[in-house]
Amino acid sequence: MKHFKASSILILTITLLMMLSAIPAYANDEDISLSPKKGDIDDKITVTGSDYEPGGRVYIYLSSHEAEVDDEIEDLNAYEQVVKTSAGDLGDPDEGEIDTFFRVPYQLTDGEDTEYVHGGDYYVYAAYRGDPTIVAVAQFTVIGGEIEISPEEGYAGSEVEISGNKFVANQQITIEYDGDDIEIASGASEVDINGEFTSTIIIPESTAGAHTITASDEAGNESEVEFSVEPEVTLDPASGSVGDEITVSGTGFNDDEHITITVDSYRVATTPLFINTDRNGSFSASFSVPSHVTIGTSKIGARGETINRADADLTVVPGISLYPITSQTSPGHVGMELAVHGTGFSSGDEFTITYDDTEVGAAIADSAGNFRATFTVPPGIAGDHNVAATDGTLIFSDTFVLEAEAPPTPMPQLPELAATVEGEVYLDWSDVTDPSGVTYTLQIGTDDNFTTIVLEKEGLVDSEYTTEERLEPAEANTPYYWRIRAVDGASNEGKWAIPMLFYIGSPSPLMPGWTIYIWIGLGVVLLAIIGFRLRRRIRQR
Repeated sequence: MKHFKASSILILTITLLMMLSAIPAYANDEDISLSPKKGDIDDKITVTGSDYEPGGRVYIYLSSHEAEVDDEIEDLNAYEQVVKTSAGDLGDPDEGEIDTFFRVPYQLTDGEDTEYVHGGDYYVYAAYRGDPTIVAVAQFTVIGGEIEISPEEGYAGSEVEISGNKFVANQQITIEYDGDDIEIASGASEVDINGEFTSTIIIPESTAGAHTITASDEAGNESEVEFSVEPEVTLDPASGSVGDEITVSGTGFNDDEHITITVDSYRVATTPLFINTDRNGSFSASFSVPSHVTIGTSKIGARGETINRADADLTVVPGISLYPITSQTSPGHVGMELAVHGTGFSSGDEFTITYDDTEVGAAIADSAGNFRATFTVPPGIAGDHNVAATDGTLIFSDTFVLEAEAPPTPMPQLPELAATVEGEVYLDWSDVTDPSGVTYTLQIGTDDNFTTIVLEKEGLVDSEYTTEERLEPAEANTPYYWRIRAVDGASNEGKWAIPMLFYIGSPSPLMPGWTIYIWIGLGVVLLAIIGFRLRRRIRQR
């Protein structure tokens, strides 16, 4: 009996081993392939794989988080189950394959976090039903957001249109230029229902070469393109005549690049004398239209130290210029000789020269169409004055700036402080000078505030004056006050000198009234004594 049982167990064991040897073995060799390996949201992606348990239910997941085989799906923060499938029939080793598809979702909603799907690298995982263990991994790239720009190159300040597609519908768009947010000048600021938008930006001041424009939505879809900035110069004004001041502004050069300005290939002096671009490759300077230009179009060039260069056209027209050139920081003065140069006219043209509509000279254009006239700047008011040349039909003008600096204050000298003088008073003060020449204004009053003025003289040429009008003595111990100031030929008034007091025909208040009476009394006593002695001598005789 025991022998039978042992034999039976042995036979059963051998039979089971034979049966197990007939079942194929699976050693976690599952694989997964994607076609295509990149795509847009909602694109159809085919999933194939082999070496799965025949008949096993396989779940396919998409996640933005990277994991490895034997990790668990549930450990990922954000993922989405995109499809369920079967691996052929149970018992058929050739049927452990999967062949299915999924569409790229808009969101990942099955993990702890919810994420929008956007452009970038994602991962496709395979796991069996009821078991979160990952058995196969494939990488997938989401093509999220695409943009095009027009134009692809140009100047700072130019408009660029951005066309975007494959973004998430109804989301706000952010545009960046070299990583900094830039305002949308016009067009859409939100993606439409088709995932598209069209917006326009203004290229900011930036250096020459390639710059990155980036568009992104709230979901994280992002696309970038390059825009190439080219050097450019502009003129203000864009037309002028010889001697006119022209401002030239440049953008799109290198940062801290030295710039030279040329007119018809000839280098010209500028203000400032040395020009360097700022950190954005921009600069601004000015120059005077030189005498070598001809009527028509002149080429204004800006040249950097590298290959950067840009040109602009200056329209040169007939006109006049003044010499010396004056400005608010470098004005002219009354009495100086001012030259008027005319260019671009016809030979023999006759011109009348005026200063603030007053004729000051005449000129005739020579065989080259040029003329020159000079005049002396007359007295006037500080500031801008119009100098013009007219042939009776056309008027050409330029501006002369007259200085606005007041002359110094003269110092009173005579009469001295608190002096007593006669009714006709001689007053003297120090000379002062001014480029525009000076005259003096004199005032005499009965108080040091000059609320009551008894004498005022304007336009005195000399630094002295004798009153023609006889001044009467004021009340006892009451002085007169006088003051003086200079006025230049540009009508600039200097400050008044400190008032000085004097007396007419009465003693100075430095000797009080009671002192005078004492002296009078002493004189009377002295006379009495002298008279008494004289009488005694007479009697003794």
